[in-house]
Amino acid sequence: MSKLILSEKQGLHEQFGEKEEIGGNHYRSWVGPPNYYDLIGATQFNLLTLFGMRETSTLLDIGCGSLRGGRFSIMYLRPGKYFGLEPEEWAVQDGLQSHFGKEFAERKQPTFVYDSNYTFTKFERKFDYLMAHSIFTHAPEKQIRLCLSEAAKVMAPETIFLATFFESLDGTDYTGEEWLYPDIVRFRKSTITSFVEGAGLECQHFDWAHPFNQKWVAVTLKGNMPDVKKLLGGYIYSYEAALERRANATTWPTSPTDNATAK
Repeated sequence: MSKLILSEKQGLHEQFGEKEEIGGNHYRSWVGPPNYYDLIGATQFNLLTLFGMRETSTLLDIGCGSLRGGRFSIMYLRPGKYFGLEPEEWAVQDGLQSHFGKEFAERKQPTFVYDSNYTFTKFERKFDYLMAHSIFTHAPEKQIRLCLSEAAKVMAPETIFLATFFESLDGTDYTGEEWLYPDIVRFRKSTITSFVEGAGLECQHFDWAHPFNQKWVAVTLKGNMPDVKKLLGGYIYSYEAALERRANATTWPTSPTDNATAK
């Protein structure tokens, strides 16, 4: 795990990349369209909370980039609860400098690993939530399978892994062996399901808004899929949920994986 280092670039908090091309060497354009940096980040965070993420939860943000989505979760989660894996160290450093600055970043204590092989066990723990936004939209089959098999090692029975992909338009799957960016790749839903099941996991595809029509899938250990429809309906925010927490003496949120180490 890496020491928390921020970019030394000046004025990043005032640089929004309006004229930058997707995939360019700018912290916003590097991860996608700069003009959708806000909405794409917000939709990830909103979905995580619908699936039950509380301030005490732990989150592994896979391919966290410049913290497009991570900035919302870092603000929300208690110190030391956010974990990000990213191959490009500069993107994280620019994101930390732009969104937080040194004092606040150190206060929230996010943890980062710089790795391109999905080696989630480097964090030496399990997580309540995993997010892989727009990773399977650029990755070949072998990388998706690797990501899923490594994810299984850091998942507990309560863990929910949320991911996006582009659905095939012609009934075929991407068969190349290279990561394509800023180009995209597409897979059939059934193919994504087969990748998940090949890792010994189970999944449920579901509808959730996305500015570029990426499709969402929830992944869990076998036999642990929650009622996704109920969660998407806002159950976590409901009075019914509050009454249930009172009845079970769980009004204070906890993290089931706080003391769980990776396999």
